[in-house]
Formats: sequence, C-alpha cells, structure tokens
Amino acid sequence: MFSFGKKKGVMLGLDINSDSTTLIQLEKTKEGIEIQRFACQPTPPNCIREGLITDPLIMGQLLDDLLKEAQVPSNTTAPIINVSVPAQAVVIRLMPVPVGMPAEELADVVTQEATNHVPFPISEANLDWSQMNATERTDPDGVRRVDVILSAIQHSIVESYWRMADAAGVKLGRVEVSSLSVIRGLALAGYLGSSGHLSLVVNIRQDATDINIVRSAMPLFGRSIILGVEALTEAIARSLDISFDQAMEILPEVPVFNMTPTDARMGQAGQVARTIFSDIGDELNRSVEFYKSQVGDVKIDQVILTGPGCMMPNIDEYFTSKLRIKTILGDPMRDMLIDESRVSPRMRPILAALVGSSIEPTWNPSITVDLDLNKEGRIPLTRDLLRTQTIIEEVIPPPVWFKPALGASLSLLALALGSWLYLANYNLPEVQKQIAVTSTLISDGNRKLVDLKKLKQENDVLERRKQVLDRLVGGGKHWSGYLEAVRDNTPKGLQISQLSINDNELKIEGAALNFSTVSNLSINLGASNLLNDSNIEYIVRPEKRPDLVNFCVLSKLAQEAVKPLALPNSTTIEKPNTAVERQTGANNLLSARPLEVRP
Repeated sequence: MFSFGKKKGVMLGLDINSDSTTLIQLEKTKEGIEIQRFACQPTPPNCIREGLITDPLIMGQLLDDLLKEAQVPSNTTAPIINVSVPAQAVVIRLMPVPVGMPAEELADVVTQEATNHVPFPISEANLDWSQMNATERTDPDGVRRVDVILSAIQHSIVESYWRMADAAGVKLGRVEVSSLSVIRGLALAGYLGSSGHLSLVVNIRQDATDINIVRSAMPLFGRSIILGVEALTEAIARSLDISFDQAMEILPEVPVFNMTPTDARMGQAGQVARTIFSDIGDELNRSVEFYKSQVGDVKIDQVILTGPGCMMPNIDEYFTSKLRIKTILGDPMRDMLIDESRVSPRMRPILAALVGSSIEPTWNPSITVDLDLNKEGRIPLTRDLLRTQTIIEEVIPPPVWFKPALGASLSLLALALGSWLYLANYNLPEVQKQIAVTSTLISDGNRKLVDLKKLKQENDVLERRKQVLDRLVGGGKHWSGYLEAVRDNTPKGLQISQLSINDNELKIEGAALNFSTVSNLSINLGASNLLNDSNIEYIVRPEKRPDLVNFCVLSKLAQEAVKPLALPNSTTIEKPNTAVERQTGANNLLSARPLEVRP
C-alpha cells in the first residue's frame, strides 16, 4: 500500500466471533515481541452469524469501544485493522503448477482455475493466491512442480468489514483466512518449523472446526466441519434444561476427561461434551485417512489444538486418548513478553488466529502462506484516509423498450398536469368563495371559544368563593370553647406565651416555675371534655433563667368536637410581650385558678 511519505497507522489485529471480540497490538522490540495493547468485550447479540458480520454499524461501535479501552491514540493517523474470516466462507484450493512459470502466465492459470471451481461469479469475488515453495517436488512424470494455494471470497462479505471499519473511523488492512492465520501464529511460536514434520492443526471455533495438515508451516490439506463450541453449548443447554448463556458459563468447568464431576449435572454435561468431541475426533480421523489415500502412508507427529474449544479442561488429554496421537494446546504467545494480568495462560490458545493476523509477515522465521483477500481494495492514502476501497459499479445499458416507455410516460404526465391546471383555473372563484365562508365560520367559532373560556374562569372563581363561605358558616362551634378549657385547666405558677389550634391539635407554649406545674397542666387538659391525649412535647430549663422552665404541651381535639368545625386550618394567639411583663419577671407570672387535678 502506498503511503506517500505519511506516517503509517498503528497495526492491530481483530478476532470476531459470536461470543466475544478481541483486539490486540503486537510490537517487535530488542527483547522480543510484546503485547502493547489488548482489549476484549462481549459481542452484541445477533451481530454475527456463522462467523460473519450481519450488522456492520453495531460492530463498528463495538470496535470503537475496543479502541478506547485499549487506549489506541485517536489524534494520529487512523489505525489499520487486520481481520480473519472463517474458513468455511472462503473457497480454498491447492493446485500444482510447473516450477518457473512466468508471473503473467501463472495469473492466467489461477484465474481460469478460480472460474472453474468458485461457485459465484469471478466479478463478485476477491481473489488471492500464493506459491508454496516448500512443496516443490518432482512428479512421477519427471516434471518439477510446486503447489499454489488459491483463495476466493464474495465481495459482499469483505464489504461488511469495510463498513465496520468506516463506522469505527479506522482503515481495513489484511483480510485473512482464520485457519491460515492460526498456522502463521503457531509458526511464530516455533510449533511448525521442522521440515518433514507433519502436524494436524485443529482450530475449534465457535461455529465450526478448521482441520489442517501442515508441514513446514505450509498447509497441505484443509477442511472445515460445522461442529464447534456453539453446537456443544446448545447440546449441554438442552440436556440440562438451562439457557444457552448458563451453559456457556459452565463450559470451563465441565469435566471432559480424567476429572471427577462435582455433581450429577456436571457429570451429565461432561458426557454430552465427550459425545460432541468424539464426533470431532471421528472427523479428524477421516481427514487423515483421506489425505493418506492421496499421498500415501504418512505419519502425523502431533495434533495442535487452538480456538475457543480449548477452554474445556483436559481437552488435549481427551484427544490424545481418542486419536492415539500426541495432542498439545498451541500457545502462540509462549515466547512473547506478556503481562499475565491481561492475558492469562488459559486464554492464549484461543487467540491463535488473532496473533496470526496481528504479526508482520517478516517477523516469522518460517515461510508461511500470506494471503490477503483485501489487497485489491487498498487505495493511496492521499485520496481519502477513511476509505478502504474504491467500488466501481457495473454500468448496465438500458433495455430497448426503455426510451419509448419513457416518452409515453412523459406524455401522460403532461396531459394529467394540463387537465389539473384547467380544472383549477375554472373552479378558482368558487373555491375562493368557500374559503372566505369557512374563514368567517372559524373566526366566529374562535370568539365563542374565548367567551366560553371566560365563563369557565368566572364559574371557577364563584365555586371557590362558595367553598370559603361554606367553611365560614358551616361550623357549629367556635374556638372560644377550647380557650375556656385551657383557661379553666391552667394551674397557678404558669404563663402561656403562645397557643396554636388547627383541625385536630392544640399546642401550648410558655414558661413555669417548676416541672410539676407543667405536668399538672397536661393532666388537666387530658381530662377535659374537649381535649384528650395531652402530652408534654418538651420541657427545658434555660441557661439565663435557671428559676424557670420552658415547655410545650400538645393536646388532641376530641373527635366529636372537631367534626362540625369548618374554620381555617390554623389559628395562633400570642400574648403580647409588653414592657410591664418584662419588668415583673418570674414573680408576676400569670395567675390562674388553683390547681385542680381531676381524676
């Protein structure tokens, strides 16, 4: 891709599946390859189907969130995102060609081969191929040949990744095949470097399982089966009668092999898991037998497991027992500088495809297949920094009948327009007259509505006045009876400074010579016919007048006396604080009738 002197954006890898989406940035330093940035979030529901994007806009929002979580700088050149597509969405074919074939002739041969084997038009496909020099050999006819790997994908699939990148404000980089990305990641970790060494690489993904037979980091045989973690999760959910999400949560604890289940339900889940993995193991044996039928009797030296299916405990031991071949978990990060608080060892085999799509091809000590299904879509950065490919739409000439039909349609439209203008001009005076009459009626109606609104407001005012009068004249008693009750029951040695009455309570505040006087007042009021439930709310001795006590007494109005009353909600009577009262002091407190405590 042309840069024209501009700084290249940060290179990131993105792994998308129906359960989670992961972002990573790798950096090669003097000490080795280290993880610079890492972020992982759950994938929104219904955005991924069979490993492919169905809602690019929502996935673009998720990608933007991952960039922010990973703290990728946003004020520099737009980042470049490399992605992997599932192998079952790509047509992959190996074909032998003579060694030394010119590049132009090789391109024609590959295009013709794609035309014969790709199940969709070549004009709607993104193609790429690579010559695998490690497969050079002499055939029985004495001709030196080498294998060429061809890959093709529908243009619409790659477009969904462009739209996702545009929604996130990034640039789309390489679009690779997930199974080949896994091989590249394992080769970087040193699993596939030995010449003549055959490995069976099994990538157990969410929706499918990729099977590849690899020698010297070159794929010699590959296929995909529609059995993966999702099929396993659905089987466990049906067996245990739980939801899909609940089944997904217990997967890391399901005892697949050589483990004692914690309870009967986990034992049942383990049996279901062994059934699914047994089917995958049978497909692995069939793949190996088919490959042997093509090339002769060969030995598989090891089985390398990667992908989300590796979260199951002891899965490598199960396949070792099932296949009778040494099985290991492929850790593409085993030689990297890693902060284990960010990426745990148990998680690393799941990220093989992510690591493979994140590394530069020059980092790998082994020669691997480097296919890019988006290479034709890259454009110079000077045109548009946000676009990833220029789409040239095919121009389809109009049919023969198009022009006569267009002329007839225009004639009919002109005729209809002329008729409408004639009718509009002929009926215009009558229409204007009807409009004037209607406007007059609307004005009269508006005036009547204003009059009705005023009448309603006047009625509301009269209704409120009536309610006030009913309250004023509707009662049968006055508050004077309660005042008399207070006066008759107030003992000597007590002065009332404030008295408040509302609909159901009487409040008395004042000062007294001692506590017993206030207690007598409360008892007397509680025994009155008009008051009951008399209580002392507070009684305190002020600091400046230790010879007095301040008090407050609350009494409930008797219900039979309250019901007929209809006066305002609150009445307050305050005794004026005159100069004479201030001078007399405590010795001239208001004298009432002698204390009479009624039983």
